[in-house]
Amino acid sequence: MDQDASRTLLSEVQPSALGALLEEHRRAVAQRVMGEASGAETLAAMTEFVDGLIVGRYRDAVKRGGDESAAVGFRQCCVVALGGYGRRELAPHSDIDLMFLFKPGSDKAVESLVRAVLHPLWDCGFQVGHSVRTIADSIELAEADSTVKTSMMEARFLAGSADLFQDFHRRYLRKVVAKNTDVYLDQKLEERRREYEKFGETVYLLEPNVKKSKGGLRDLHLLQWAGMARYQAPTIRELSDRGILSRPDMLALAEARDFLWRVRALLHVHAGTAQEILTFDEQVWLAGHFGYQDQPHLLAVEQFMQQYYQHTMGLHERCTRFVERCRSVPFWHRVARLLPAPRVEDAFVIRAGVLTVAEEHRAKVLEDPALLLRLFDLARERHVTIEPSLLEDIHRHIGHVEAGVYRAPEVSRIFLRILAGPGTTKTLEAMHRAHLLEKLVPAMGTVRGLMQFNQYHKYTVDEHSLLAVGRAEALAGEAGLLGEIYRSIKRKDILHLAVLMHDLGKGQEEDHSDVGRRLAEEVGVRLGLDEQDQRTLSFLVHRHLLMAHTAFRRDPNDEKVVLPFAREVGTPEVLKKLAALTAADIAAVGPGVLTKWKESLLIELYERTMPELSGDRDALCSPGRLAQVAEEVVGLPLLAQRTDVDRAWVEAQLKLFPERYVHGTVPARIAAHLSAVKRLVSGEVVMESGFNPELGICEYTVITHNDLTPGIFSKIAGVMAGSGLQILDAQILTREDGIVVDTFQVTDPDYQGEPPAERRLTVGERIAAVLKGWEHVDDVVRRGARLKLTRPLPKAREATEVRLDNETSDRCTIIDVFADDRLGLLHVMTNAIFQLGLSIHAARISTRLDQAADVFYVTDLSGKKLSDPVQLERVRVGVEQAIEKFLAVKAA
Repeated sequence: MDQDASRTLLSEVQPSALGALLEEHRRAVAQRVMGEASGAETLAAMTEFVDGLIVGRYRDAVKRGGDESAAVGFRQCCVVALGGYGRRELAPHSDIDLMFLFKPGSDKAVESLVRAVLHPLWDCGFQVGHSVRTIADSIELAEADSTVKTSMMEARFLAGSADLFQDFHRRYLRKVVAKNTDVYLDQKLEERRREYEKFGETVYLLEPNVKKSKGGLRDLHLLQWAGMARYQAPTIRELSDRGILSRPDMLALAEARDFLWRVRALLHVHAGTAQEILTFDEQVWLAGHFGYQDQPHLLAVEQFMQQYYQHTMGLHERCTRFVERCRSVPFWHRVARLLPAPRVEDAFVIRAGVLTVAEEHRAKVLEDPALLLRLFDLARERHVTIEPSLLEDIHRHIGHVEAGVYRAPEVSRIFLRILAGPGTTKTLEAMHRAHLLEKLVPAMGTVRGLMQFNQYHKYTVDEHSLLAVGRAEALAGEAGLLGEIYRSIKRKDILHLAVLMHDLGKGQEEDHSDVGRRLAEEVGVRLGLDEQDQRTLSFLVHRHLLMAHTAFRRDPNDEKVVLPFAREVGTPEVLKKLAALTAADIAAVGPGVLTKWKESLLIELYERTMPELSGDRDALCSPGRLAQVAEEVVGLPLLAQRTDVDRAWVEAQLKLFPERYVHGTVPARIAAHLSAVKRLVSGEVVMESGFNPELGICEYTVITHNDLTPGIFSKIAGVMAGSGLQILDAQILTREDGIVVDTFQVTDPDYQGEPPAERRLTVGERIAAVLKGWEHVDDVVRRGARLKLTRPLPKAREATEVRLDNETSDRCTIIDVFADDRLGLLHVMTNAIFQLGLSIHAARISTRLDQAADVFYVTDLSGKKLSDPVQLERVRVGVEQAIEKFLAVKAA
């Protein structure tokens, strides 16, 4: 059936039947979408159907209105599609935007036509935006509002007076579209920037909006709007046919557009509504629909999203370059082009802050890797940008150059100079965009757009790697110890290369750290590094998680932690590089991930390890340390004014604590604890609390006798969970005289900054009430239950893993627990440990959004570490079963 016949048929359909007809058509389109229909076919089918519906309603309204209505409807008025509908881009549940254009003097007759067309559309469920304007109204509005200007640039005639529409189109092009192009482009770029802020600053957003996130369809629209405004060419095909857009760019944009069109159509069909966000659930579903299958080293959804990101990244880069070319060249820049440009090293030209290659040297530079590297190095040195068209030429040409020529010593020398900085990050990003970086570090091509399907990483592997280099360079401006460490590093090229490569082993079957070691060894040889630098690079990449795991999961006050760590690191210079790499890696995971608390743990481990490596161990381990601490503590205000406290008493009290307490606790905190011990009476609980503004954490210390109640730690953890506090770290100490000093570092998500004193008082009173038996901990947990804000990924729950480490510590058995995090989980774990007849002496609590990685230092009730293999297995199984039972109930 041809289009006119279809429209005639639709005009004869009763308005009451339109809703059913629409649903029937959407079902038919959905069947085609779920089959092999392309995005373009889907949009065409929906657009053609809606065209028929609107044209049919319009013709029917004109016919029913008699001769006067016919005169108005066909000679003085027309209905026009705008926006996405004007572009013929209607997805199954898209909105419709219409304009009724009329000649002055026919207002009343037009009103009845508008009602006759719109009411049936509204009744059958369409979201219809509409306007009623004369040509003069349209031009006046468009001149004042860039959004209106854009919408009417895409106007498409549907029905009515074709002559009126042609008059509008001709006058609109002359008076609006072709005028003030630079102002219009600035306005559209600012609109797009605001959309980036709202819908995602990065192409690699975890749950992108297919239409409005960076790299989405709106970027393509922006390119088309720029082409229409500057060249009056409304499509990428026309831009290419006229030689304005290169054919390779046109083909790549068309491929990305068709892919995104299909994804968007599938989203609409699957959700049954105008779904534009590619949620985790939709990603998993789409990966299966596109035929991807899980591999041992790469999930189906990761393969699908890698394809998605490659399309959106290419689309965004081409859009950015094209829009930049659409800007007018300022007069003085045009004049400057007529003058001889200053040459740099003969082949290069810098004009108005833009670096390019002299035309007669361009072919030579594109063929010569050393000259290409020098181009990027020169941009870094001179703080200028490389001409966008030159970057396009490099990208297109790079694949035709034999890979072996990039192994030349001069190429390696320039690359290492780029890596040494400053300005390394910006240069590497430009090299990556031009696909040059992967010629020197081949794995960068493998991980391009590779998604990590978890809620911990916010970026793809390649972007995370480049961001990490940026975070490392940013340490140069930090005032604290991490800044000092970075500034003192001698070979920043080795550090930056290790940071760039630390995750490039991902997406392979083996552990990414083992793959990374091999990649680092290959790159070290390729770049001609000496044996020592090769070993350093290989170690940093292979063991890039070592410092974080040690700092966040082990007690640095234990020599059996620090000494093996120091031996593995080897030298002070490697420790500095590892500290900088670790901080940069964590910071590049996502905004706010490197908290002050985590920084403090890294710094603590660094400061305890450096003396071991430098041979400069100070008085921390000397026999007189206890006396020195006692002398300092007794002079602090909390104790100095007490007549019943002297240095001998303080020293005697300190001897009752484990030795690590003296080495790992600052004097002010010791004084507070001893003051509380002085006030403690049998059967009571003394609470100390404070706020550390630098770390943004609260500290609660509970002082009581260990025979007050069984399972003290477990009950405190329950109260804190019920109070909405997140425990970061816990130091559990029982003195030789039976006094317990349990210290917890926590965050309080209910407050920005320091919680009020009454909040800390309330939490302290709850803890005391539970420990003294006035209230049951389960009641506190139940009352405080709240919805967890983080939505878990749509996958099967991770299996709980409990590991026992009997080697690291001489004093304790270490229990490592990895499990899905839920409110009250810590209480369950610590209660299970208590029920198994164990005492907890220290804990490190770590949560990555929805995954807990918690560590407990335990002994049996006599204070000895576990040694019986049967008992060890009973503990492992008992803790695991308690967690699994708890999580199963939570999931039900």
